[in-house]
Amino acid sequence: MRVWGIASDDNEDVLNRFRDTLGITFPILYDETGEVHAQWLQDTAFPTAAFPQDWLVDPNGLVAYSNSSYEPDEIRALLNSWLSDD
Repeated sequence: MRVWGIASDDNEDVLNRFRDTLGITFPILYDETGEVHAQWLQDTAFPTAAFPQDWLVDPNGLVAYSNSSYEPDEIRALLNSWLSDD
């Protein structure tokens, strides 16, 4: 299994501090133009509700999780379940 993050709407310095603060070791790809972000926008109740947006794509290439709030325990549980299947 491969894990990548994609970051949009922040500059690379902010992204790098976020990565280092959380101790993230998987690659985080920088979506400088916002092209990837635009393809995955979720509907929101109001404009400022758009961030964060989290998606997990399962090993079969299907979106298995999406959320417009940061739920690290949910994300961790799903990733751990995929990793334990290997």
